[in-house]
Amino acid sequence: MKVSLKTIILLIAIFLTGSGAFIFAQDIPENIADADFGLVYFIRGKGFSGSATSFSAIIDDVNVCNLNNRSYSVHQVTPGLHQFKAQFGGKKGKSKAEILEINVEPGKTYYVQMLMQMSFWVNDLTSQEITRNSALGLIKEDEIKLDEKCE
Repeated sequence: MKVSLKTIILLIAIFLTGSGAFIFAQDIPENIADADFGLVYFIRGKGFSGSATSFSAIIDDVNVCNLNNRSYSVHQVTPGLHQFKAQFGGKKGKSKAEILEINVEPGKTYYVQMLMQMSFWVNDLTSQEITRNSALGLIKEDEIKLDEKCE
């Protein structure tokens, strides 16, 4: 059986692409099914606006992490209804910050993207729940890394 050089190169490329996606997906582990807590990822992508300051990740009015551009953090959260916010600075949640409520279930994983909304007068931060596929794509595309100080 004669195999062309093009076929070998194509097979190697397919293998490397597939294994790279598998290795990448392992970088952000999901929660274990029988855990007694939920995992919540806060993800901050790249962007020029607001890049000089960190964004505060807030859970139930407690600052759990300050994230700079291209970083994410992961947090164990007790089951139940919780409020998630993103804001500029501060040690606790501000009353005017937009609230994202998630009913956290044990063994589940949640992804919260921190977004900058620009307007003529004021820039606001919001938190938006996204899917795992969206989170993986964002992390890969923006080359986002774990902020290990916030674990």
